[in-house]
Amino acid sequence: MYFEMIENFKEDKCIVCHLKNKAMDKFFDDFLYESVNDYSLRDKIRKGGICPEHARKLESFGDVLAHAIIYSDLLRSFKNNHHIEILPRKRKTQDQNMCIFCEKEQGFEDTYTRAFSHYFTAQSQFKSAFAERGFICQRHLKQVLEKMPSMSIQKDLLSIVKHKIDVILHHLEKIKEKNDYRNIHESYTPEEVRAWHMAVEFVAGSKD
Repeated sequence: MYFEMIENFKEDKCIVCHLKNKAMDKFFDDFLYESVNDYSLRDKIRKGGICPEHARKLESFGDVLAHAIIYSDLLRSFKNNHHIEILPRKRKTQDQNMCIFCEKEQGFEDTYTRAFSHYFTAQSQFKSAFAERGFICQRHLKQVLEKMPSMSIQKDLLSIVKHKIDVILHHLEKIKEKNDYRNIHESYTPEEVRAWHMAVEFVAGSKD
């Protein structure tokens, strides 16, 4: 996992989002082609439902037969019980089942944030590579910080991330300046174009 993380560092993409989304795509593929006939898994979906976001994500894979199997179960459940469980995104009460895809996604997030925390703490090369060309969104940054063993390591990571944010803010200010009527003739640089996307990435994470 160490090399997987280092090799996938990108200046404008959260490393945890990227690896989690990649793992989720594989999980969807495996589910559609190998697990859709697993009765215990289908029973869990029938009882627990599927959140709207993952229902649409699954639909995007376009497997007609798999959807016929899954939704036959859900529609029969509605017909028999007058209810289909549509779970709010990643919310779970003590007595409520959880969307199996949300559950899996949270597992991947925990794996990758835990790995990031360990490698950043123990491997100077990892820390240097992240400082040079890595990125992380605010939600996954919080999860990583919670797993770090000391405040000094937390401060090291926050210092790197704050520097990256300062660079983004510099380019965002340039964008605003260029929209002043006195500078309207100036075009955006590639760094400025990337900066506003990076700001969204930091605040909202990535679905790609």
